[in-house]
Amino acid sequence: MSNQVNYTRLRAYNEIKTREGKKPGQVHGFQVCGIVKGEGRVEEFEQYFDAAKNPHFLPPGDYEVKATGMYLDRDGRLQIGREFEPVKPQTQAAKAA
Repeated sequence: MSNQVNYTRLRAYNEIKTREGKKPGQVHGFQVCGIVKGEGRVEEFEQYFDAAKNPHFLPPGDYEVKATGMYLDRDGRLQIGREFEPVKPQTQAAKAA
């Protein structure tokens, strides 16, 4: 069994980079996101998305990542489905309690 910690919170930032693709009208987007590892600790990475279809991979904010199941992709590789549930910010009263 692995001793590695599995983090489940993702933070999407408003920072977007786009690049033109090789085909006309094709636009590749990269959004800065981060794996939240604790208070003030975030490991950042760039998440690819199709900028011609969506303005962001995810709207900016925090998300709880939930696994939805397993499937094989068209190349026969195991993939894990996932969904992103927005985390509602805590109110000051809830934090103080």
